[in-house]
Amino acid sequence: MLIRLLVLWLLAEQPLHGYRIKRALDDEGLSFWFPVEFASIYSVLRTLVKNGHAEERGAEQEGARPERQLYAITRSGRAHYRELLQRAWAELEPPAERVQLALAAWPDLPPGALREAMHARKQALVERLALCDALQRAAPHPAMVKRTLALTRAELAWLEELARDEGISLKGA
Repeated sequence: MLIRLLVLWLLAEQPLHGYRIKRALDDEGLSFWFPVEFASIYSVLRTLVKNGHAEERGAEQEGARPERQLYAITRSGRAHYRELLQRAWAELEPPAERVQLALAAWPDLPPGALREAMHARKQALVERLALCDALQRAAPHPAMVKRTLALTRAELAWLEELARDEGISLKGA
């Protein structure tokens, strides 16, 4: 749903071709917030056209570059876009992150490896906080920054509490 929502968001602004959508999402600021695989953009565009949420609007050629198909959002695409936005607000993401499996398989890592992994996670969280702070101007809305900072700080606090409860020192991380 995320990639479909991203593509509709961009098409709601103006007709675009797949490569231009990818370039917009590759921008350093947006790629932090929305990492997307290039091939998935074309798959989503085909699905949107098939379902009547987007339409092909002819081809565009820039200089000597290959001709590229332009896509535009349709009236039903705008309604679908609004529906997806409402669902994004109302529905929680499933808790199925890789770290959940790592917690389920906790005993499968020797204590030293577990400490190293927890230390690396703490470092990654600290780095995410710094990167989020550095890229906050590139966020499409300030609320995205506040939410990401709050969630990252909460996970950092959870990780430190878990380490304390298990007698694992994360000092120096």
